[in-house]
Amino acid sequence: SVVSDRNVTVLTLKGLQPIPGDSSKYAVDYENIQPSWSDFYAYIRETVDACRNVKQFGGQDNHFIVGTDGNYKVCLDEGVAPTPGSCTVLSFGINNEWSFDDAMEEYGCDVYSFDPTMSDPEHIRGKRVHFYPLGLGGVTQEVDILLSKSIFSAKCQVLTYRDILAKIGKTNSIIDYLKVDIEGFEIDFLENVLYDDQELLFRIKQIGMELHPTVFASENTSVRKQKYWRLVHKLRSLGFTPIFGEPIPVWLLSYTYEGKTESLCCYEIVWINNRFVKK
Repeated sequence: SVVSDRNVTVLTLKGLQPIPGDSSKYAVDYENIQPSWSDFYAYIRETVDACRNVKQFGGQDNHFIVGTDGNYKVCLDEGVAPTPGSCTVLSFGINNEWSFDDAMEEYGCDVYSFDPTMSDPEHIRGKRVHFYPLGLGGVTQEVDILLSKSIFSAKCQVLTYRDILAKIGKTNSIIDYLKVDIEGFEIDFLENVLYDDQELLFRIKQIGMELHPTVFASENTSVRKQKYWRLVHKLRSLGFTPIFGEPIPVWLLSYTYEGKTESLCCYEIVWINNRFVKK
């Protein structure tokens, strides 16, 4: 069961207590604990009823692998909602699926889209979607990444979040929505901003992210699981509340565990920044 105490959510199931949100409430060593897979899935899927108006943007129906692909939930509550006409969206990981980016442009936002694995050069799509063939990581460098719609990899340029913001002239700007679907590199991004660049993180109103607990892993899956556990806890402890968390039903990579459908591939999680919530 889930109970709320001053915006701090406490799980009273399988010893998962308390869920972070207030440093005075910590009772579990999330930095070092090795959660079971059951506890891990319960934790990353656990959400708080903190948004009254959630809308889906984008989505490609009848995708042959995932059913519906490319859609993200956006909270439209006052304070955290993007303001049409003056909002900024950063979208990392396109893979030639533009529906979310196009939908946010239609809503009234300037959209900055990034993907180093596509063959597209830097360009403007439509009127307000700016594309850059760059990736997001924890260090600005060249790395080997599997190319879009290919079995081959190539050297691709990835930048830190700070360097990305500097490139588009948004270092001191409020980012209304940050979408991250970068096939495992989200760990490097989170390690960087959560521990070295929190001031940039605090200027983001909402984060929609795909987590990849077992796929795209260059390490033992138990090590990957513990990293996500620690990083998600850190994000929540810094004032980001999860409003949506569901497995993405990828063909052949979904299974039933303790009566719930889980994914061996991916989870979509959306957090809102409590600093922008109207009290």
